[in-house]
Amino acid sequence: MAKRIRVDQIDDYSFGRFEELLKAAVNETDKRLKEGSPTDTGRLKVSWQISENVSDGVGEPPNDYGNVLRPPNRTNYRDEKIGNRYIVYNNVEYAAAVIAGQNMPPSWKGEWRSRNNQIEQNYHLTVAKDIANFIRTNFKDT
Repeated sequence: MAKRIRVDQIDDYSFGRFEELLKAAVNETDKRLKEGSPTDTGRLKVSWQISENVSDGVGEPPNDYGNVLRPPNRTNYRDEKIGNRYIVYNNVEYAAAVIAGQNMPPSWKGEWRSRNNQIEQNYHLTVAKDIANFIRTNFKDT
């Protein structure tokens, strides 16, 4: 049975549903980027962060973190709200080289690579397309 909403409640109901979809999309983006991060020490994987309107967080220090998926690391906010911009990013110094093939170290001789072919170059763009489809699919259910 369809949910009955009074006319004076439509605004609040709509914002609530859109914020649920926004939160789901942000969490799914974070999860997919972490799952797709190549793992040697696990530092790249645990350094993904989510910020509201800025991306100025710092990645985890060098260490052996293993192959663990941590919950989302929201750096400067608590809940996603319509009207803000949410950025899922990784500020570890080698993230751009590993994920996108940008700022590669000289030892790579201009050729992007992924240890044991764990990911494809520009994996983040694949995730972005997948999340756009995720939003379209889940919007229909909103």
